[in-house]
Amino acid sequence: MTHIDTLFDPDVVMDPRNLSAMQPNRLSASRSFLAKMIREQWHIEREVFELDRRGVGQARYVVTTPAGAITFLAFLREPSDKNRTGRIIGTSWDMIGALLDGVATPEQVRSTEEEIPRLYEGRATSNTLVWFRSNQSLRLFRSVRDALARGEQPDTKELRRVGYVMRNTGLDGNGTFGTIPFAAIPAGHPLKTSYHAQMLSAYLMRELSVDVVEELARLDAPETAVRLDPSVRRLIGVGNGSALGLVMFFFNRPVLVNAYITAYLKVIEHVVTNPDLGSDDDLELLEGLLSRTIRYRAFLPTSYRFFTSNMEIAADLRRIRAKVRAARRGEVIPLEGETVLGAIHREATAQLSKDALHSFNALLMELAPDYCQAMSDQYLEFDEELALDPTTPLGDVAEVITSRYGWALHLPLNADEYRDRVWYQARAAEEPRSGPREEVPDAHELVQNYPVQIRALLAAIEDGEPGAPIGELVARRPELEYIARLVLALQDKPYALAHADPHDTDFVPVWVIRFMNAFVHGLDRTEDHLGRDVRGIIFEAAPYRDELATADPSNWWWAYEEPVAAAPAAPASGTAPVRILPQPPAAIRPKALLTPSDSPITPPSEHATETIDVKYRELRLMSGRAYQALNMPEGAWHGAREFLVTAVAADLDAATAFGALLIAAIDPDTARAAAWVAPTSREEDGTLLVDNHGQSLLVTGHVLVNLLGAHAAGADRPRRFAIGGAIEDHALAGVRLELRRYGIELEPESAGGAGRTPATITGTVRLSTDPAASKAAHRETMRDFLEHGRTVSSDTFWKIYYRGNAGLDADTPISRQHTGGTVLDVIKSGERITKQFTKEELFLLTDPDELDNHHFSALIDSH
Repeated sequence: MTHIDTLFDPDVVMDPRNLSAMQPNRLSASRSFLAKMIREQWHIEREVFELDRRGVGQARYVVTTPAGAITFLAFLREPSDKNRTGRIIGTSWDMIGALLDGVATPEQVRSTEEEIPRLYEGRATSNTLVWFRSNQSLRLFRSVRDALARGEQPDTKELRRVGYVMRNTGLDGNGTFGTIPFAAIPAGHPLKTSYHAQMLSAYLMRELSVDVVEELARLDAPETAVRLDPSVRRLIGVGNGSALGLVMFFFNRPVLVNAYITAYLKVIEHVVTNPDLGSDDDLELLEGLLSRTIRYRAFLPTSYRFFTSNMEIAADLRRIRAKVRAARRGEVIPLEGETVLGAIHREATAQLSKDALHSFNALLMELAPDYCQAMSDQYLEFDEELALDPTTPLGDVAEVITSRYGWALHLPLNADEYRDRVWYQARAAEEPRSGPREEVPDAHELVQNYPVQIRALLAAIEDGEPGAPIGELVARRPELEYIARLVLALQDKPYALAHADPHDTDFVPVWVIRFMNAFVHGLDRTEDHLGRDVRGIIFEAAPYRDELATADPSNWWWAYEEPVAAAPAAPASGTAPVRILPQPPAAIRPKALLTPSDSPITPPSEHATETIDVKYRELRLMSGRAYQALNMPEGAWHGAREFLVTAVAADLDAATAFGALLIAAIDPDTARAAAWVAPTSREEDGTLLVDNHGQSLLVTGHVLVNLLGAHAAGADRPRRFAIGGAIEDHALAGVRLELRRYGIELEPESAGGAGRTPATITGTVRLSTDPAASKAAHRETMRDFLEHGRTVSSDTFWKIYYRGNAGLDADTPISRQHTGGTVLDVIKSGERITKQFTKEELFLLTDPDELDNHHFSALIDSH
């Protein structure tokens, strides 16, 4: 195996330890976004800025781009300690805001200010891209404010150590709360590229944090206050924390993962194999980048637990720098067919830590900025559709598994008692959690058990006939439907899935959390806590809005220069002294009060509006939970969710029927429903006879699509079917549309009876005589839903939303300990401790949230 083969080997790339070592680079969201802003000369104007000494007010920034305007709205509040936490269950935010496409109207501003505080019950305006929330880092914000008020620059050592004065506590978009689905953003839009909407929100959050702390210092002492020196201001980024939700995101967004890794590897391959790269000018640039990065790493105060230390990375980068210097002297001799950069990279791969190697890769990418942009354009706008053609022969699926998923078949698995981890969401603010199954026996699994399910799928296939269609198998075994869908949809995406068992108790969550935060999002200084939580900084040292016109996208990151602090300014004559607040002793620092509560499952009887525009992705999220509450098997509810979205796209009345079904089926007191039963079938005289067991097509439609699709496979004429015991519920149009996705036509003869009485549905299915037209009809209908959503009654929307909450796990003292690294805020004296932590681990644990909130009492006392 050559060096390039090793570089691209999925067994190497998708090892979780390697994923955790992958570094921010030119393709990462924060860096690619900032490069776009600089390249296109975006202009940012602060149009509104109103603030009082308590920190209460509002701000509005307008971003002008070559393709149109974007508005950033921020509403600021006085800090409060009630439910103040970086966790999703927090409800105390110092700033809430929104990113709106276009120039916001007064009505949009008013509506946004009213709706965001309601969060899960709130509705965004039709042009909203992102809702966001943030909190001050009270441990640092107060000291910066006081120093500026005195006419001094803040303590740069402490500012460097913390890295931010405001921390992001939530960026919500992509269809949630009625925001624009990112897939619906049109081509050519300034924020079309993956994650750029979130990055603009974070960038302006940083701008706002500096504007706020400077203004509060001015309000404290108008005669003496100074602004941050530019060299000091550069030390400030935006704080960000991520925990188990990103693990679920990683395993449930495989197309996105594959896209970022593929683009990255394509660039590295280009750089190390291109004979036109590696000139003395290139090597001189590379040496300079290495020196800059070594200096940056040497000054970093971050302490890592699961990750390679900064000192070790710096030492490894010095070894690479020595090789680059040797290459400049002509002392590096490439192998036959190898470039100078390829030779350096080959030797580095064998000798360095993975973190240092990926840091070197990030620097190599700077030698080919145009190629990076080309790969970004090619790979980072992607379609995440996962299709399962029910006519696919079992033999073809088996060949895909054995040729593409060998890692899943051969990965050593732990004993069952050490594979009891479940990934779920709590009913308390939909918080992602993970812990031993025995401690949350009713929790619904949200992460696929890839190694086990792929093996189970292959075993089931081997028991069948190679020519039999896959739809027939997954209709009989619905729990295998989603893994079959993934296997086929991802067969040409070798970097989609980590080669690991996420349900192993020894699986380390921070490995994939850091991959998402550092490699995909572009965060630096990603520090881990308890193996489950990663904190980092966005836009550290990035140019501010007044510097964009002359900024260079290549020189702001991984750069450290000693700040030049301004000399203290003497107070003006006759000016009252500035009151500087003492820090309260550690022993009496109050702990933030955290009181999570479950979201209700019964909808309100009154609604603010008569109708709601439901978005494509929003309906997927709500219906997925609802199907779990309806006891859909693990591996089957995903297909049910996809079918429901199709059914609503085909016939809007299906949404009303689904809301009514949920109210009738799920007990509002116990959040439980009757057992779900898969349809059964047999063939008689060429007719497919299906028993739907008296259930609605809205809960069996995904199974029927597979059954009917398999029935149509290989037929040269229409084939008859009869579905008995079926409640149509406006879902038959969805079955017909979903079959068209695969070039199959359904012609109904009898649609069954009206109302809720089970009846028999008859008709025929056949392979389309014009499959391209059939597939286009499906594609156009779904695209229309994606771009424009559907308008439903508020009564229908909230029935689906609230009853769907029954699919989330009830909040308990033990499940609260299944969150990320910040668990000290929920453990009470005498409570049982989850078995996933030892007492020693908890004793040594520090809570980053508490560090942020140390100065809370002093802040309140000052007002």
